[in-house]
Amino acid sequence: MSPFEIDMLEFAAEWAPYGGNDEAAFLRFGLTPDQFHRRLTHLLASPAARTLDNATAARLRQQCADRVGRRSGR
Repeated sequence: MSPFEIDMLEFAAEWAPYGGNDEAAFLRFGLTPDQFHRRLTHLLASPAARTLDNATAARLRQQCADRVGRRSGR
């Protein structure tokens, strides 16, 4: 796992109880909300997700699905 990916997971886990923080994610990572959530979805499907507790990983998967689905019109 790269330092960037570790930082993304830590950031997402920190903000998970609050529903995320798209504005801070853009400022910190330079990614649009859609880009951030798609990359996070990929990370959560990888062994990297084992660094998170199950409840946090599940919450983040749901947040990503909601955000990506909402932006794609689903």
